[in-house]
Amino acid sequence: MIKAIITDLDGTLLPRGGSISSGTLEAFRLAGNKGCIRIIATGRNLYSALKILPAGFPIDYLVFSSGAGTLRWSDRRLLSAHHLSMSETREIASYLWEYNINFTIQREIPDNHYFYYTTLYPIHPDYQKRLATYRPFGSPIDSPAGIQGKATQFVMILDALQLRLLEKIRSDLAGYSVVRSTSPLDNRAIWLEIFADGIHKGNSCQTLLKKLNINCKEVAGLGNDYNDIDFLDICAEAYLVANAPVNLQRHYKLVKSDKEEGFTEFISKVL
Repeated sequence: MIKAIITDLDGTLLPRGGSISSGTLEAFRLAGNKGCIRIIATGRNLYSALKILPAGFPIDYLVFSSGAGTLRWSDRRLLSAHHLSMSETREIASYLWEYNINFTIQREIPDNHYFYYTTLYPIHPDYQKRLATYRPFGSPIDSPAGIQGKATQFVMILDALQLRLLEKIRSDLAGYSVVRSTSPLDNRAIWLEIFADGIHKGNSCQTLLKKLNINCKEVAGLGNDYNDIDFLDICAEAYLVANAPVNLQRHYKLVKSDKEEGFTEFISKVL
């Protein structure tokens, strides 16, 4: 019997350029009426997630910033927050500086919509769009010494040449959690995010489930991208929406796309 569901947000519940459908809301309510714990696990920071999810949204927990923070929805209580120390943040920044990779450094939770940023290299269009979207919250830095305080994560947007560095970065920064995802801005660009060691959606969801005394054998998950694998792989029943990358689809069960209310189909299958 399924006692909890975990779902991604962008590209799973929320279609690009669209909104969360009334059918999806009703499916969440149905799950709640059946006593099922409802968890959204998103890469969005808290500020960005709350812009999409209104106060009465029918969930129980929000895992945000790809697992760096967990929020109890009913009273907005922050249950956990994980950070890179200032020395770790400067160390990673120094490493990335050598490769001329532009990055943002998201500051401490709950204010991790504030960030430092660099302009070291011909700027990727998706990076430009990100900076323009969040310009009021950004502060430029011209060296790692400009970093003051802890950080939630690094965000990099890789061009075709830099993409070759993906595995090298993962290897060189093996003491940290390096997570790949697809841009929610253009659905094409490759994002690479760096967190404190062990931080990703899967571990944070597993910690939450343990506190709730729910076994992973009693959990179903729905995602759409690489950064969802970590939580999908702890679930007894794991699904992808049909708009997920093709090379992921062979590993999981499929439901309809985000634009075709794949979440409602998912709920009908697992509950």
